[in-house]
Amino acid sequence: MVILKNIKETKTDISADYYIEGREPKGFMKMRISDEEIIEHNSAGYGSSHVKYELERLAKLDKLPAEKTVFWF
Repeated sequence: MVILKNIKETKTDISADYYIEGREPKGFMKMRISDEEIIEHNSAGYGSSHVKYELERLAKLDKLPAEKTVFWF
């Protein structure tokens, strides 16, 4: 599980803080929307691929949630 918080979007990019298993340390990822390339990443360990996938999905929404929890099996 990973929790995305402080989700922000500009015209060119989308970013979020993330917490693996809902705990510290905090990670951060920023992705360019046009080509889905990661332009900034401070890793919090495993799970970053799930963060990238969720940012790709969230970038297509009209209204961003304040927080998003992502589960995987």
